[in-house]
Amino acid sequence: MRARAITHATPAESIGERVRATGKRMTVQRRLVLEALQQAKHHTTAEEIASRIRRQYPQIDPSTVYRNLEALEELGLVTHTHFEDRVTRWHLADAHRHGHLICRSCGAELEVPMSLLEPLAAKLRAKHGFVADLAHSAVVGVCSACASVSSR
Repeated sequence: MRARAITHATPAESIGERVRATGKRMTVQRRLVLEALQQAKHHTTAEEIASRIRRQYPQIDPSTVYRNLEALEELGLVTHTHFEDRVTRWHLADAHRHGHLICRSCGAELEVPMSLLEPLAAKLRAKHGFVADLAHSAVVGVCSACASVSSR
């Protein structure tokens, strides 16, 4: 089982170096999971990642994908979000954390900067003492395109 090199990395260091710097190994399975995430057009489920990998490597077990996603998240290389359907969706971690707006009508996903959601997080802290991680959840509603169609 041989995987291609990952190109998503900081300029100063490769992902493999970042993994090894934590005392972990950059396994073929981790590389395959990272490649599948890199190729995904949107946030993706573990099942979709496993399916993508299994097209070329049918011996990969879905539990291996789950374990590697969790390990890569601990290393700060991937992150997850919970959408309205409660299915965990994964994506590569980037320098710009973001929140998510999901249209319940058409399913469109919109990433929004955390600066837009931070006032809500501040109000939740002030009023309830609750420290919300709004990058791990989604605000569900209706996008502008669907809202304009329904208002006609």
